[in-house]
Amino acid sequence: MELDGRHYVFSANCNLSTPRNPDSISTRYKRMANKLGIDTHLHALRHYSATELIAAGVDLRTVAGRLGHGDGTTTMRVYAAWVAAAGDDAAEIMAARMPDHRRS
Repeated sequence: MELDGRHYVFSANCNLSTPRNPDSISTRYKRMANKLGIDTHLHALRHYSATELIAAGVDLRTVAGRLGHGDGTTTMRVYAAWVAAAGDDAAEIMAARMPDHRRS
C-alpha cells in the first residue's frame, strides 16, 4: 500500500482510511504504559520525536514542519534547551576539528 495524506496512523480499518477516536487511542496507550509501569502519556511521543530529531542535528525548520509549527518560533520556545544543547555539541565538534596553531 502506498501511503498518502488520506491515510491515518491510527485507523479503524485495514486500509487506514478511517481515523480512530483520539480518546480511545490515549486510553489504550495509558493502559499499556500502566501495565509496563511507565509514567507517560501519548503526547510525550511528540516531544520525544522532536527532541531526538533536534539532538540528531535535524534543522529547526524541518522539525517545526513535522510538528505543524509554522515558522519555528513555537518549536524554539518549547525545545530551546535541546537546541542549545545541540549548539554546544556543534561548538565542541568545530573546536575539535580546528588546527592547533599554538606557538611552542
